[in-house]
Amino acid sequence: MRPTSPFTLSELFNCCTGYAEPDWRLFNGLEISDCVNVAEEGTNETSIVGGMSRDEAEFFTVYGHLTAGGCEAITDCDTLELARKVGAHLSQLSGLTAEIYC
Repeated sequence: MRPTSPFTLSELFNCCTGYAEPDWRLFNGLEISDCVNVAEEGTNETSIVGGMSRDEAEFFTVYGHLTAGGCEAITDCDTLELARKVGAHLSQLSGLTAEIYC
């Protein structure tokens, strides 16, 4: 039985196409990281950079750690507190452990 959710699909999966739940079989864990948007010099583009201190973070992302290597963003959250709550819910939903890396 799936846990009931206090979150909307856009809160749980806002980095996923159509707010669709990812295929959890592709992942071996969940990671929460702090991120900032960085302007790319000479363009109007921005890149997301992780690994900042919590104080510098503009937002926090819950990633699925891919079994094949690397990570895939699942959802962005405005605060670490919200990212922890969403990460815990996604952990229940997926059966994967969630770790904080910030």
